[in-house]
Amino acid sequence: MRKFKISFSLVIMASFLAVVSSAQSSVAQTGNGDPVDLQADQLVHDESGQIITASGDVVLMQAGRKVSADKITYNLREDKVVAIGNVEFTDANGDKHYAEQADFNNALKDGFVEGLQTFLTDGSSFRAASGLHSNGNKTTMTDAFYTACETCKDNPDKSPLWQIRASEVEHDKENQSISYRNARFEIKGVPVAYTPYFSHPDGSVKRKNGFLTPHAGYKSELGAFIRSSYYHDIAPDKDMTIGFMAMSDEAPLVLAQWRQRWDDASLIIDGSTTYSKLTDDINGQEIEKKEEFRGNISVDGKWDINDKWRSGLKIDASSDDQYLRQYDFEDEDVLRNEVYLERFSGRNYADARLIAFQDLRIDENEEDQPFILPEINAGFIGDPNSMPITGGRWSFDTSFLTLLRDDDEQDMNRINAALGWQKRLVSGYGLVSVLDANLQSALYNVNDRTGSNISNNIKGNSNETRSFGYISALTSYPLAKEFQASQVVIEPIVSIVAAPNISEDDNIPNEDSLDVQLGINNIFEQNRFPGSDGVEDSSHATYGVKTGVYGNDGSYGEIFIGQSYRFSDDDNPFALGSGLDDQDSDVVGKISAGYDSNYKFDYRFQLDNHNLSSQRHEVDIKVNLGDFDFSTQYLFAKALDNADIDETREQVSNAASYYLNDNWRIYGSARHDLGVDPGLRKAGFGVDYIGQCVSLSMIGERNLTDKSSGDSGTEIMFRIGFKNLGEFETTSLTIGGDDEE
Repeated sequence: MRKFKISFSLVIMASFLAVVSSAQSSVAQTGNGDPVDLQADQLVHDESGQIITASGDVVLMQAGRKVSADKITYNLREDKVVAIGNVEFTDANGDKHYAEQADFNNALKDGFVEGLQTFLTDGSSFRAASGLHSNGNKTTMTDAFYTACETCKDNPDKSPLWQIRASEVEHDKENQSISYRNARFEIKGVPVAYTPYFSHPDGSVKRKNGFLTPHAGYKSELGAFIRSSYYHDIAPDKDMTIGFMAMSDEAPLVLAQWRQRWDDASLIIDGSTTYSKLTDDINGQEIEKKEEFRGNISVDGKWDINDKWRSGLKIDASSDDQYLRQYDFEDEDVLRNEVYLERFSGRNYADARLIAFQDLRIDENEEDQPFILPEINAGFIGDPNSMPITGGRWSFDTSFLTLLRDDDEQDMNRINAALGWQKRLVSGYGLVSVLDANLQSALYNVNDRTGSNISNNIKGNSNETRSFGYISALTSYPLAKEFQASQVVIEPIVSIVAAPNISEDDNIPNEDSLDVQLGINNIFEQNRFPGSDGVEDSSHATYGVKTGVYGNDGSYGEIFIGQSYRFSDDDNPFALGSGLDDQDSDVVGKISAGYDSNYKFDYRFQLDNHNLSSQRHEVDIKVNLGDFDFSTQYLFAKALDNADIDETREQVSNAASYYLNDNWRIYGSARHDLGVDPGLRKAGFGVDYIGQCVSLSMIGERNLTDKSSGDSGTEIMFRIGFKNLGEFETTSLTIGGDDEE
């Protein structure tokens, strides 16, 4: 059968028959200015009524909209289209509408259909007895159903997993919303909830005014509660959220958030406040304090000044140690507040910061946390091989630091400067060497020095200087052997650092080099002290070997073992337990393996240099067996002198998950303390269902700790999520501080 295709205008009626008879296409306009394309197996033109009748696989397109049907009549004078039989209307945004008959006008922007079925581009759909489409962006339906679940194509009347049925449904594409009147929420066709009016985004919107999903439940210290928030989209560059949390046993809590973006900057402000009681830890005793105003504030601001300069602001403050954990805002132990300025230029970097800390750990002395006012760092690195005569590259680093504490507590000003040189050499035999040289100086100004009141060797106020330098050479000889499906590599490594012995000065404080722990990551460092206050004087050598087998399929096995040796046994600067306190250091190493991306094993260890007894070891195992995942982490670490790690730690953590099928997953985790006070510290269990249009989760978690931390208790949470409708969440703290062990 011959296919006719025409494009026409009201003002070219005389040429229409010629177009039909020759089956050629021409470009023209209708009276409203939008071109019309009509394709059909057969066309009939009524000149007197100016009506075109198309039948047999008819397709009409106008203004980005498309109508296909068994038969279409087009009234040219009224710009009216009537489609009959297997009608499919595709909107400009891709939404598809189906009906047995539909009437359109106004360039297909307005229309009326009976027996409507609509499929939106996000996968959701409507069914309705009738629908009225107006102005190209609003559809009003009567006796309608909406669901985001897949519908049965063979039986569209079959009830999906969930749907909303209403006497009237309005889909407003301009406002990107769907609203209902006399709405019933149904699960498998059974009504479970009713509301006279309901509205939600249509799935194409990311930001829209309205109430967010509420949270409800029960907590032992708060009672029954409900938490709800209202989101306000102020403008494309800013929005805000205001909410509340009402509790049966405590006063309400108010929450607020402000977010704003500029071309080169952003700002987020969060805060909350309430009037409630708390449990404090005073001299090891848990004391319940009377009600008081409590709250928190968080500010995060960033400004990209230009391609070299960036600045920012970060503020986190809480009224007390347990507030954030008690109300489930966050579980950070230390809050960091800072204002910073950074500069990037090629290989060079500089920054300046003002920093203050708030320690939320219980039983901590807040006086130990200083104000950093300011910290300034600058680092400059030369281009490779830019040095004359010697080759290699140069580096220069400098810093200024001020630490301020409360009255009669130690304050410090420090200026550091370091000049370095580095060169990499590769011999014809494959020997790889890295040569380093470094010269550094520091100037200290100290007031109210800690310990000055109990030792005559320590001055209360003093100005101190220190100069230090070293040269080092690190050499490795990697040997590789290729096999058919793998490669074997053996690489012995030796490092020698030559440095002078400097006398220990009790008047130079140690603020940032306290926690020294030997490991595979720092054993080959020239200075194993972290920070700048600690200096590893005297010469030392480090030696080790790394070997591995690497398969072409990505599987691997690696072993590394290493040790360090000080040439002088006098005046060792390292504390007991660090692994470096003897002339021969402890032995550190790593054994790791991976197979098929599904099996991973990682073991890191530190062994005593005298009897090879364990000082520290960590095991990390991950297994993926298709639907089953398992992981375990084990840690054993002895206490360190003169550090925050003042007791031996031993713990094990396990986690596992299993996919019962494509939709259901169960998982659990547990952490046990195996040290001085053994016992379960945290455990959790959960069940997830993730479907095409609905998600379900049930999570239970038990946390055993001091009541004054705000973390102790057992929490059970149940979450239901409906696509495009949001989530409903309940939380229950079934056991409170009495869970302590």
